[in-house]
Amino acid sequence: MMKIAVILPVYNEANCIEQTFDKIVDFSQRYHAYNFIIVNDGSTDNTREILEHKLKALPTNHIQLIAYSQRRGKGYAVRKGSECAEGDCICFMDGDLAYSLEHLEPLVEKLEKFDVVIGCRNLDRANFRNLTLLRKVAGKIFNWISRSLLNLKYKDMQAGIKGFKKNAAREIFKRQTLTGFCFDAELLFLAKKQGYTIGEIPARVSQQHLYKSSRVNILKDSLKMLGCLLKIIYNDRSGVYE
Repeated sequence: MMKIAVILPVYNEANCIEQTFDKIVDFSQRYHAYNFIIVNDGSTDNTREILEHKLKALPTNHIQLIAYSQRRGKGYAVRKGSECAEGDCICFMDGDLAYSLEHLEPLVEKLEKFDVVIGCRNLDRANFRNLTLLRKVAGKIFNWISRSLLNLKYKDMQAGIKGFKKNAAREIFKRQTLTGFCFDAELLFLAKKQGYTIGEIPARVSQQHLYKSSRVNILKDSLKMLGCLLKIIYNDRSGVYE
């Protein structure tokens, strides 16, 4: 039976981490091939304490917690989790389960044909029903900039659900340099550069997540993204990814 490792980076998720943990437990009891690695990225609330308490109250071999004191970024947390991951496939999802765990089965199924599989919100029109104008504009800007500069065809590179075959994951993550903003785009750039095949599945954002207040600053974040993308181009031309 295939083994699948799923990494969930979390930062200050005290309000929802118990619900996330309970959903993971339920899922792992139904699907024994999945093991979860929760990476606490230096939370300043009591996220870590809640997780430690839950694991102590309900010990399970299907859930592992990695925690460190200083925030290093989502990309760092995912890479850290990948270093401990064991399995035929290594996946990661947003820690607040913005995309339900039910996405994992089609993600893994698609990995039978591709080396890397990414979730794409554009393939599910339900994502746009209640999306604010700000998020629509920001998404279009970010994707246009990313595709143009990196010569990638994917319309959604930042959905928080992606999967990799084991060998592809090892080769890609060891070359990863970005730990925060745009790390997703770097992973896809590296996958293409290494010649790995990339597939997509529809990714539906949970209704609860759609109504979350956006922290996006279009001007500031667009400039930040531009800087990160230029760094990817610089890394590539200077041989960092070789």
